[in-house]
This record gives sequence, C-alpha cells and structure tokens, in this order.
Amino acid sequence: MGQIRKQTIQSSFLSYAGFLIGAINTYFFTKQGLFTPEQYGLTQTIISISQIVGPVATLGAPVFMGKFFPYYHDRLSRSQHDMLAIGVVLSILGAIIVFSACWLFEPMIIRQFAVRSPLLVKFYFWSLAFSFFYLCFLILESYLATLRQTVLPNFMKETMYRLCVSVLIALYAFQVISFEQFVMLFCSVYLLIVAIMAGYLLATGQLQLQFRLSKVTRRLRKQMVHYVSFVYGGIVINSIARQIDTLAIAGVRGLMDAGIYTLNQFSAAIIQVPYRALQAIAAPMIARHWKDKNHAEIERIYKRASINLLLISSFLFLMIWMNYDDGLALIGLDQKYAAGKKVFLILGIYNVIELTVGISSAVIATSPAWRFDFYSGLVLLLFSIPLNIYMAAAMGMEGVALATLFTFSLYNSIRICFVRYRFGFWPFSIRTLYAIVLIISLYLVTWFLFRHMHSWLGIITRSGFFTLLYISSILVLKLTPDLTQVAGMLRQKWRDR
Repeated sequence: MGQIRKQTIQSSFLSYAGFLIGAINTYFFTKQGLFTPEQYGLTQTIISISQIVGPVATLGAPVFMGKFFPYYHDRLSRSQHDMLAIGVVLSILGAIIVFSACWLFEPMIIRQFAVRSPLLVKFYFWSLAFSFFYLCFLILESYLATLRQTVLPNFMKETMYRLCVSVLIALYAFQVISFEQFVMLFCSVYLLIVAIMAGYLLATGQLQLQFRLSKVTRRLRKQMVHYVSFVYGGIVINSIARQIDTLAIAGVRGLMDAGIYTLNQFSAAIIQVPYRALQAIAAPMIARHWKDKNHAEIERIYKRASINLLLISSFLFLMIWMNYDDGLALIGLDQKYAAGKKVFLILGIYNVIELTVGISSAVIATSPAWRFDFYSGLVLLLFSIPLNIYMAAAMGMEGVALATLFTFSLYNSIRICFVRYRFGFWPFSIRTLYAIVLIISLYLVTWFLFRHMHSWLGIITRSGFFTLLYISSILVLKLTPDLTQVAGMLRQKWRDR
C-alpha cells in the first residue's frame, strides 16, 4: 500500500507539472508574432492523428498486458513470460495493417486536406512517424505499468515530452531552426522517449522477449481474445469519437480554424483536471465495492462525486468564462483566437455535463455489465463522425463544438439511464437542482455588478467576489458534506493555534 501511495503522489505531481509546462507551451504557440494559427493547428492535428492511429495499431496489446499480467506473474518464471513478446507481435501486425492503409489511402486523404490544410499534406508522413513512435511508447508504458513502475512512463509522457517541445519552441523562437525542422523534430520527440524507456528496461534486465507460447497463453487464449476484443473495440471507438472534431475542422475548414478550436478545447479541458484525480481514486474503490456487493456504498460515491464535480467544474468554467476577453487581451495572444470564444462556451458546458455524470464510466467499467462500454461507444461513434463532418461544413468551429456537446450528452444520458435501469443507481438529487439554480444566479449577479470593469482590476475583483460568494453559498446551503467537513477541519485547526 505504501508503494502505491508513493507512486500515486509522485505521478500526480508529475501530471500537474506537465500540465503547467503544457500551458506555457500553449501560450508560446499562440502568442502573437511567433507561430501562426495554421502552424499551431498543424501540431495539434498531428497529435489528434496519433491519438487515433496509435491505439488502433496496438490491436489491444496494452489491454491484454494490463488484464492478464497477474496470471503470467503468478504461474510462470520471468524467463518463461511470453506476454511482452505477444504484445510486441500484436503491435507489429497492427502497425503493418494501419500504416499500409494510411499509405494506400494517401491520395484520398490528400484530396480531402490539400486545399484547406496544405501544411498537413506536406507533413503527412511525418505525422505517421509521430504516430508510430507514440505506438511504441504505448507498449512500453503498458509493460512498465504491469511491473508497477508508473513513475518513469508518467514522467516521460507528462513532463519530458512537454519539456522537449519547450526546447523546440525556444530553438524556433531564436531562429536556430526553421519551421520545417521544428515539425520534423516535434514528430521525433517520442522516438527519444522510447529510446530512454527501452534503455532503462535493458539496463535493469527487464526487457525479455520469449516467443514460445507459454502454458498460460494456451490455456487462457479464448478468454484473452474475448476480453481484449471488447475492451479494445471500446478504446478505439472512444479514441476516434474524441479526436474526430479536430480532424473534421482541419479537413473541412482548415488548419487555422483547427488551431483556434484546439486552443479553446485546451482551455475547456482545464475543467477536467479534478475529474481525472477523482476517477483515479474512485475507480478502485468502486471495483472493491462491486466485489463485496456493497451496492449502497457505490451509490453513495456515485451521488457524492456527481454533486462535487458539478460544483467544482462549474466554478472553474465560470471563472475562465467571466475573464475570457480580458485574459486573452492581457496575455498577448494573437487576436485571431478570440474567434473561438463561443467554442469555449459550448465545450465548457459539455465538460460540466461530462463531469457531473462522468463517474458513471467507473461504475459501468468495474461492474458485471462492463461490455456495455463497448455498445454505448458504438452509439457515440455512429452519431459523432457524420454529425461532426456535417456541422463543420455547415457552421464551422461552433458547429463542431455543438456536435460534441450533443453526441456526448446523448452518450452520457444513455449510460446513466442504463446504470439506473440495471442497478438502480442515480447520480442526481434535489441538491443537484439547488446547485444549478445557485450557479446560474451567482454568475448573473457577478456579471451584472462587474460588467463594466476590465483589465487586471476587473479580473481580480470579479474573481475574488465570485469565489467568496460561491464558497460561502455552498457552505450555507450545505450542498456537499465534503466542503462542510473541510471547512470544519480548517476552523478547528485555526482554533487550536
């Protein structure tokens, strides 16, 4: 338990450090006079491509290793382990299939992007190189996770990658490298990361490949194929659904719009930081309660997480939204990015909804009905692809944001209704309604009082007033026992001084 706690704390620190570095990188990407919105859009589109191509090309190897490692570990000596070899073979086969398809369909892809996104066409094969190196990283990351060594891959993904990008931005800013060289080096960052991780495994004697099928593989192969097929299918569907918006904009409207969209997408994603932390804590607890058949405790966590995430996500969203114009002007971003204000509004609302019901993912994934993840994902994909493409053509960035809001709201509605029907759990209560009324009321009051105040004074005054009013109102109305308990602990510590 001590090792798990230690690695969790270390990984969390690295994640937040990486997020800060990523925010600084985003600032320099979008700062006026350095990169154009098209150039920034290119880097984000390359990342979106890798987020689809990489997971698809694994053919479920990370899922296989994560699920079945305990069987190999408990029943075989290290020299008999064929798990990593199977993962490598699956990934090689997947890479051959996926990258062959990318090569075969290159003319069609170029026709789609040539007019509006010529930069992507120019660096098409470099984007595939980025995806291949990312695929290699996914395999090594999964293998190290099975060995309970999560700090190194987390450092590489969350911190090292972003530090390398920071170095490349600095080299480009000081005109040491051209933009073409920047893109080539940007697409090679994961090659460096993979080399470091592979070197670590070799140096510690943990990189062993046994290509002879073990008794564990032969005995469990049917179970492996069944489980991996379902979970891998769900991961692929989710990856495509979550990246199709950026690709639709790049293909239909161009890289400049893709750059503006992804900046506002990044800003809205700040709202999700508390959810990722809570999900990491809640999922193992819910899994344990499923095992113990403690359904009452699962529902308690489900409801508590919902109201807490609603309050936290709404606060973060409104703090950014109220200060959006002043913040954009004061930090010196290219004013072209102001065109994405409505995108942030729509994606912010989407994130608040997603967080309010998001813990249902952990409830379903750890329950006996885990296959429903795959089936609900199919519904998401069937709506997501055509709707994003249509809305990108009809309404541009705002249309894609609306498509995201609609498809994921439908997806989450199906999931919470399924949890209600199958298990009788419901995340909402009368406190949810009170919270929504309170949030809207406090926003309107703050906006009305400070609507004519701008610059740093406006940001500080508006934010301070809203924060004080928000927290005190939650405490007075007792909307969440967690904040009440924290406030009680702080008062007690103050008295004991």
